[in-house]
Parts: sequence; structure tokens; C-alpha cells
Amino acid sequence: MDETSLSVFAKANAPGGAGPGASVDTSPVKRRRRRQALLVALSVAGASLSPAAPAQGAPDGAPTQEAGGEAPPPAQRARKDRGAVAPARAPAGDRGRKAAPADRKGGPADGDEAEAALERAGRGVAIVERGGQVLGLGAVLAGDGRILTALSPLGAGNDLTARFADGTVVRVKLGHHDRVWDLALLVPQSGRWTEGLTASSRDPVRPDAKIRSFSAVRGKAAAVPLVLRSRRSLIGGDDTPLDDAIELGSRVSPLDLGAPIVDEDGRVVAILGRGCAPNEGKPCTPVAYGAPIAAIRTFLRAVPKTAVAPAAWLGIQGVSEAAPVAKGVRVTEVHPGSPADEAQLKGGARNESDMILAVDGVPVTSPEALADAIRARAVGEKVPLTLLSGGKYRQVTVLLRAAPDPRAGAATKAAAHEAELPRPSSGGKAPEAYRK
Repeated sequence: MDETSLSVFAKANAPGGAGPGASVDTSPVKRRRRRQALLVALSVAGASLSPAAPAQGAPDGAPTQEAGGEAPPPAQRARKDRGAVAPARAPAGDRGRKAAPADRKGGPADGDEAEAALERAGRGVAIVERGGQVLGLGAVLAGDGRILTALSPLGAGNDLTARFADGTVVRVKLGHHDRVWDLALLVPQSGRWTEGLTASSRDPVRPDAKIRSFSAVRGKAAAVPLVLRSRRSLIGGDDTPLDDAIELGSRVSPLDLGAPIVDEDGRVVAILGRGCAPNEGKPCTPVAYGAPIAAIRTFLRAVPKTAVAPAAWLGIQGVSEAAPVAKGVRVTEVHPGSPADEAQLKGGARNESDMILAVDGVPVTSPEALADAIRARAVGEKVPLTLLSGGKYRQVTVLLRAAPDPRAGAATKAAAHEAELPRPSSGGKAPEAYRK
């Protein structure tokens, strides 16, 4: 409404208001009364059109005031106290919760998502051990199963195992290493952990970042807060300068080296490694730092093609064959001591041998398809096979292993030496504590 309409509405509804044609008293007292009556009428009209709750934080019974306006006069408050029905008020302790629905869309929901992302990230952290003793931690690469960790805690690099989030322990071998950036890639020799981690594209050294790392606690990886200060130059292995290393503002245990540093989305922004902080005129100080994503990508691009997990092996020879009721791979020969032999698959003549129809429910109709299905599995996996034998269907479970290496006996000693890591260049043993 415009001001004229409001004036007419007030005159018609004010107590003792003049009707059409009535004279208007212009004395100061009358003007003050008309003004009060107008305010009362406006208040009643506003309440009838859109009743509003009292403002947050205002004491009970206190007048509310909109920005740029003025508090209603005493007459208006008195009228409200006498005749208006006040809306129900929340208890004093609950008044701050009025914004809860909006918060659930923003703050708490984001917090819940961050906690879920951190929990998922924790399942992609492996604990690197030797003889049951924790050496460090590592990040499982998503869609890969290999473990990215720090080089310095691994010592000679032999007899290593990795403990995954469900407690499974598998033997791992060194596949690739970089002494300069203190990075190593471990290759599991059985199984394939699928809940890996991915890289982040966000800047980890930003004021609002909430960064976490992980620590081994009672055989499990637990998330811990971590402060990242800045990017700076440090000294890496072989006294090589490290540009763009991430300086830490938190103390790190030597047993946490190799742990992933993750952002709010649970994505990796760096890997904890060991370096040296230069001191002018003095020996450098051993420190923990974050190897950034750029350095990690360069490292992974240099991984040799041989640094792969061993291929799963079934241990049969076969040919494609179509029976009157099915099509698959007929077993012609079973390797003694193989997973197929242990599962009692039968080879030989057509009327005596088994026909493999499916691997874990997926049909295979050629030796190539069967080989692909087995190679897609990991060493140590139990895989169900659907067979047709003597006109009857049956199912067996095979425990896959790596194929035997005919050169293994002669090359065992040499292979062990090749797997050993170079000793730390200048730092010697990892110090018991790292400085900020």
C-alpha cells in the first residue's frame, strides 16, 4: 500500500476514528493520539497479514526493532500485552537453534561428508611392517593395489609385509624407489586391495585447509591433524635440492613416514618423507616434510614395467569346445601341484575331462577368455569355477597362486640382492623425532 491508503486504513479502524465527512482536529494532543492510533492500526494489520516470531536473542516482552526503523511506542506494546496472543517461544537454550535447518544444508552436512571422506581415506592406508614391527605407513593407489610409501624407513627392503584396513597381512616387494624424494613403491605379492586413494587437485597450503595425516595405532591407521606451513627448498637424498617441498608445522613420528597427507575430500596432497633443512654454516637438520603431488607423479611415471604384481595362475591347458548343452574350455592337461590340480580338475580325453564354462559366473568360451579372466584376479584369491563333467554341472573353488619360475632356484640369491634397497646416503638411521 502507498501512504494515502495507509492513512485511510488507519482512520477507518482507529478507536474513535472519524468517519467520512467528519471534521479533523489539528490540535497537538489530537495529532499525537491520531499518530498512536495509526501505529496501532498498522501493527494489527501487519499481524493479521503475516504474523512473525520475536527476533532471535531479544528478551521476552522486549520491543523488536527492524534495521533503520524505531521501536514501537508504549501504547502499541500495551495493546499487544492486553489482546494479542503471543506465539510460542522456544526455551532460552534452544533459541540459537533456529538456524539448524539451514546449517544442515551447509555446516554439519559438510562436516559429516568430511568425516565420511576421512574414514574412506583411512581404508586406503597400509601399515608397512617387518616381522610384525611397524616401519612406516603407505597409501594404496586407487585402481592399482600397489603401495606408495617413504623409502627411508624400509632399511634393506627385504622381508616386508603390509597390513591393510581389515587386518589382512600380505608380503610386499620393492618395485621402484627414489632416494632424492624419499619415495618407494611396494608391490603386494598376493591379493589386491581395492579401496585405494586418489590425488587431490587443491592447494594444500591454503589458510582454510583442514589437513590430516595418519598414524599407526594398535595395528590400525588413525587420522591425525597436520599443519602445513609453506612450500620451501630442502635437501633430499644424495644432497640433492628439493624444490617445492611442503614444510610441516607439526611434529611427526618416524613410524608415520610414508603416510598420505589428505585434504577435506580424503584425497592425497602429499606423502610424508624425510629430508634435511639447510642451516647456514652448520650441518642440515633432519626433518619430515611432504613430497608434493607433482613429485609423486614424476616418480610414478618412472616406474619400470616389471614392477607389477605377480600374475595369477590356474595351471591347465585347454581348447575351445561346444557340447550339445554348453560351450566352454575343455581341460586337456592339469599341471601337477597347480591350483587346478588341488581343486581336482580333470584333464585328458573328451569323455573324461572337465569343461570350464564360467569363472565366478562369467562365461568363458575360449582359452584366451579364460586366461583373461584369471589374469584379472590376484594371487591368493579364491575363485569359483563352473564345470561340466560327464553331462553334469558342478562348481569348484580354486585358490590362485603365482606361476612357478623355472629359474627361481638358480636365481633366488641374486633376486634377493637385487631387491635390497640402497642404504641411506648421509642421514644414517632415521632420528627418533623430527623437528618442526
